[in-house]
Amino acid sequence: MWETLRGHQNQVEMFRRAIGRGRVAHAYLFIGPSGIGKRLFARMMTQSLFCEQVPDSEFDACGKCPPCKQVLAGTHPDLLEIGCPEGKRELPIALIAGRDENRGKEGLCHDIAMRPMSANRRVAIIDDANTMNEASANSLLKTLEEPPPGAILFLMTPSLDSILPTIRSRCQMVRFSPLPERDIAELLVELGDVETPAQAEKVAQYAEGNLATAQQLLDPGLFQLKTTVSSCLSSLPVDSLQSVKMITSVFDELGGDTSQQRQNMRWANQFCIEVLRLSIRESADPLTTERLMSMLDRCFEAESHLRQTMPVLLCLEAMFDDLARLSRVAVPV
Repeated sequence: MWETLRGHQNQVEMFRRAIGRGRVAHAYLFIGPSGIGKRLFARMMTQSLFCEQVPDSEFDACGKCPPCKQVLAGTHPDLLEIGCPEGKRELPIALIAGRDENRGKEGLCHDIAMRPMSANRRVAIIDDANTMNEASANSLLKTLEEPPPGAILFLMTPSLDSILPTIRSRCQMVRFSPLPERDIAELLVELGDVETPAQAEKVAQYAEGNLATAQQLLDPGLFQLKTTVSSCLSSLPVDSLQSVKMITSVFDELGGDTSQQRQNMRWANQFCIEVLRLSIRESADPLTTERLMSMLDRCFEAESHLRQTMPVLLCLEAMFDDLARLSRVAVPV
């Protein structure tokens, strides 16, 4: 089964050793960008634990027995999955601890404490764990502190920034890296998302190791926006006027109403963040790294401005004015 997984072989071997030694933790915090296979990894691990034909010690699955098919279909009664609902910014406490009128009598914490229905344990996958507010996170603490026998929880997050220290301390952290360009390109071909391998390779160059981003970049307009942003930030110092002119031109080509333009600006800002993060990883000069980190902080601030309904053009101009200034100094002024 694991031979079909792209990347993350170090993590596979780590879990294989842990299971072989009988040292599986009750909770894991999977850390890494979205779209690189963290949730898929958790499901595959669950499948290997539920499989009727392959012993747990072998850390594999047949893919053919009823439990394997149920996990693959997302219908296994002992696999619980929750995530931030579409259109919401926070993972509701109701999904974790139940609605107000049934608090503690429903929700993930209640369900995972129930006796397994067909397997010998229950597994919970919490996607978007970074969107838990303090109340949601605190409602999960008791389960993390006193997990039911054999239960395993997988929490997915792109970074540790939004995870409470109390949650971190009760989970074993496992870091996942972006996928290599070659894997991204091959996956696009295998999934039928592209017409030619050449198209897949072109898109993979800008996907930052993220399959979800690669699939989104198959939209020609977004791909053009991504390449334009990358060009604007390709060298320091940043040219503010030229950058705004180039990005605005792409916005005009993309068209759309005010809501769509705001979404396009969010894309542009996200692309800025990705480019700056990559530049920080590759930088060997402390002064340049300092500048890039200050610029990255400014992009996060722009996301906040967009949520406050700042006009798109004003947000773009203000952000690149500041990026240009910060690209010339060692620290924010």
